[in-house]
Amino acid sequence: MINRHRVQALMRKDWRELARNKQVIAPLVIVPLMFVVIIPAAVLLLGNNSAALTTTVAGLQGFLDNLPEQALPAGYSSGQLMVYAVIVYFMAPFFLLIPVIVASLTASSSFVGEKERGTIEGLLYTPLTDRELVLGKVLASVIPSVLLTWASFLVYTVLVNTLGAALMGGVFFPTWTWAIIILALAPLVAFLATCLIVAISGRSTTMQGAQGTVVLIVVPVLALIAGQATGLMLFDTLIAGVAAAALLVIDVAVFVTVAGRFRREPIVTRL
Repeated sequence: MINRHRVQALMRKDWRELARNKQVIAPLVIVPLMFVVIIPAAVLLLGNNSAALTTTVAGLQGFLDNLPEQALPAGYSSGQLMVYAVIVYFMAPFFLLIPVIVASLTASSSFVGEKERGTIEGLLYTPLTDRELVLGKVLASVIPSVLLTWASFLVYTVLVNTLGAALMGGVFFPTWTWAIIILALAPLVAFLATCLIVAISGRSTTMQGAQGTVVLIVVPVLALIAGQATGLMLFDTLIAGVAAAALLVIDVAVFVTVAGRFRREPIVTRL
């Protein structure tokens, strides 16, 4: 039986340490800012200039060439269709990259960071069970990454509807697919990435080594972005729903495996 109070105490401790780490806080602001403000603002401001827009956004022309006509609403002009395609489809996978990046920054220091701060021995000798220790470390990274993703989505929604209302003839965002992406896919991707990162962190001896290995976890998300950018794999409601169901099963399996294989004695010996 997992003791909720012990897990929450561990999470609060990790959040206090995270708030004091300026090297982690800065990227948590910069990365969402680029995806949520800079790119969509440029797209909407260049909405009536198709040539400038396809030149500015890398891979956009290939994406538009492969985008099925049925994916776009009828009655839009060419400029409106381009803006809709970018805001609704092209940008969707980037909102799965945000929780992965946040998790990689916070979770990669879970056990290695404790060692570098000289607190690992005290943590491993607490009454926390192995499963509680893993769960506390995972949730301490998942919750901030999901909240930051949701906050980024709210900013993105307000921004695109404010800047795009005149061009698009009113509010046009979000869609049902985005609801699934933000409410289901983002938390599930964050949980999966964090479980794997915590497992890696437990086997690493330095922060640099843990963060270097984390790149392997980011690669599948980057591949997803590349597939979306070329139009080869388009997020729609069906695909997003199937992906969420599959990820839920994978998340449970991965957490059970990571928690089941976690042993604090080798960490004490290694660190």
